[in-house]
Amino acid sequence: MDQDLVARVQAGDQRAFEALVMADHPRLYRAAFGVLRDREVAEDATQQAYLDIWRNIRRLREPAKFDGWSYRLLVHACYAE
Repeated sequence: MDQDLVARVQAGDQRAFEALVMADHPRLYRAAFGVLRDREVAEDATQQAYLDIWRNIRRLREPAKFDGWSYRLLVHACYAE
């Protein structure tokens, strides 16, 4: 993921977050579907992961680690589903 984009999201830029979601959604959705094997439930888990990302992105210390960090949030959302 583009580190500058992640840094802009960390600064509260909502348009940057929209761009991040558009660019990253296929990756997280594929992972969620792989775990859950249900399209609707996978979409719900992906949406929950993006809510968690928005709420917690300021805690991410290194934007370069966004992919692994967001994947962990997705896994937690999948378990919750």
